[in-house]
Amino acid sequence: MKINKVKLHNFSSYEGNNEFDFEITDAGKNIVLIGGKNGAGKTSLFTAIKVALYGPLAYGYVGVNSHYISKIKDLINSKAFQQEVVESEVQLTLQLKIERDIRNYVITRKWDYTNQKLTEEYTVARDGKLLNDQELSYFENYLRSIIPPDLFEFFLFDGEEVGNIFSTSAYNTYVRNAVFTMCGMDVFEIIRKFTRGYVTKNNSNDDDEVYDTYESAKQQIETLETEKEKLDVEVGNLTKELENIDIQLIELATAFKNAGGISRKEKKQLEDEYALAEKVKTESLTNIKLFVEGLMPFYILRDFANPIMAQLDFEEKGEIFYYVQSKLKRDAISDLLKGDVSDAKVDQLMDHLLDTFRPKGFREDMEMMFDLSKEDIGRVNGIVSSLDDFDVSAMVDMVNKRRAASERTAEINRILKNSMSEEDINEFAQRENEILKKKDDLSSILYDSQHRLEEIDRELQMQEQIRDKAMQILKSNAQNRHVYELSSGISSMMEQFLEEKTVSIRRKLEKDIVQKLKSIYRKNNLITHIEIGKNFDFNLYQDEEYNGKELLTLYKNLGNSEFTNLIGTKGEKRLVKMLEGTSINVLKNKSESDFGQEPIRLYKKIELGRLSKGERQIFILALYWAIIEISGQNVPFIIDTPYARIDANHRREISEKFFPNISDQVIILSTDEEINEEYYKIVKPYVSKEYLLINDENENRTTIKNNYFFEV
Repeated sequence: MKINKVKLHNFSSYEGNNEFDFEITDAGKNIVLIGGKNGAGKTSLFTAIKVALYGPLAYGYVGVNSHYISKIKDLINSKAFQQEVVESEVQLTLQLKIERDIRNYVITRKWDYTNQKLTEEYTVARDGKLLNDQELSYFENYLRSIIPPDLFEFFLFDGEEVGNIFSTSAYNTYVRNAVFTMCGMDVFEIIRKFTRGYVTKNNSNDDDEVYDTYESAKQQIETLETEKEKLDVEVGNLTKELENIDIQLIELATAFKNAGGISRKEKKQLEDEYALAEKVKTESLTNIKLFVEGLMPFYILRDFANPIMAQLDFEEKGEIFYYVQSKLKRDAISDLLKGDVSDAKVDQLMDHLLDTFRPKGFREDMEMMFDLSKEDIGRVNGIVSSLDDFDVSAMVDMVNKRRAASERTAEINRILKNSMSEEDINEFAQRENEILKKKDDLSSILYDSQHRLEEIDRELQMQEQIRDKAMQILKSNAQNRHVYELSSGISSMMEQFLEEKTVSIRRKLEKDIVQKLKSIYRKNNLITHIEIGKNFDFNLYQDEEYNGKELLTLYKNLGNSEFTNLIGTKGEKRLVKMLEGTSINVLKNKSESDFGQEPIRLYKKIELGRLSKGERQIFILALYWAIIEISGQNVPFIIDTPYARIDANHRREISEKFFPNISDQVIILSTDEEINEEYYKIVKPYVSKEYLLINDENENRTTIKNNYFFEV
């Protein structure tokens, strides 16, 4: 498996669209180097990959729930909530080898936040085509078989956190699960557990009791089926009778209509409609009469309205002119100007003022055509306004409504006049009531029969389940004798296979870890021998020389068990062989002289918990390297804070030997203080892609550059 691309949209500190290209195109350059100071967004990228792969399982949840939604909401970039459409997305492009084919998968998890509700859209595309539900289920199962969620941290190595796993007593379960999954032994373990569980089941079923249950259910089914057949016939007959009654009712209604019959309900509706039509006629007639008697004469002469209004305006302005002429005195103007102006100028000014108020075409000897009072002019204006506002189409509609209402009232009068007598109506109603009563009686009987049929169906289903279950138990009991023997054999075979395979892997892992340690650790005598127990508990040893007195004193003080634990199983065998004994008990009868003068080369146990944090991390790196190499799995190795606890003396060894060889794809997340300029020069020849994450503290935004902190 390889990660070819990671896309983040409004995720954590990654605002907008951000993409990482992790594709390895040169086999000799297996490293993708991502630099960034603390808080730049390295851990967010780590989280995005995990969420994209597993969704709710990344946090230990079986499905999408409120706790998962809450965690995702916290991961959405804060700036996204300032947009009208709040969206966030992570997308992972994987390259997987399925059987013999290389397939490209694009995993997309998109979140939409609308009306304060967060929803997730999850899709997977294979070679550009979306997977359907069945294909998606198969893909998820396959992905989890390659990298189960509980082993995710095995492949995404966090130098700060992984050491904590090996500081607890449960580390052996973690390593065992990793080895079993990576080496494909987890399937055999599942088979072993299943067959062993089957063998240990209590198979004390009483066939006689089960057979009685089967026979009783069978008889019940036969009785119920007989009753059901009778009821099916009865329901069929009742249904036909009801269909005939419905036909009779239709025929009766048709005869009633043909005879001119009108039901009381229809008569009431016609009477109400008649009253409404009469009302429309009255109101329409009133409005039409008002128009004819009032506005219609003026409407006929409406073309004269504009000339009349113009003449009235002309006469009104003439009145104003006369009024100004009467008030404007030549002497008053001359006095006002205090004699500083000549009489010619006064005349000129007076003529100008009068010309200003004189209407166009006005002569002083003209007679007024209308000479109306203010009150009369107001009435004329009102009539003209009414003409302007008059809606011809509304008046036409009103006339049409009155005509339609008149026609409808005439039609209703005709219908009511030709309708049946009350006596004939009552006769039809009596016949209808008789048919309806018969219909009600038959419907009641049909309901009871159908209800009983439903009960029978439920009882039949229950008895059939009892019968089938009893039959299945009888068949199962008949087969169990053979299956029991088969399962017992498979269980024993799986246990033997797993034990032999596990021993083989443990022995190989013991040697490979020491080999890898020697490759990356400068102290030759830190761990020279490892013994891995059945439960994958680690016993670490280093070479140690003893003399006879020291060994005898240790044996006396510690006893068999603790002494063997101190020098290890391999050391015990070497010592017993040297003393020509059969067990470590041979030491009880030995003295110092039996050991000679030469130092005895054995081992001394080193407690894993007593290693320094740096030594422990180097040991864990060697362990990971050995497991991946033994498994033969091609999986990406992502490491965050690679030198978390490692001193400067060993960083060069890890840079030169570990990173280029641990996997075909190694993604390193580092600060400039870890892979500094010195180590950057070492890993540079193996670097395929490099990025630099820069965080704007004010904006809380991560930007991506296509380079590392340094240049070579």
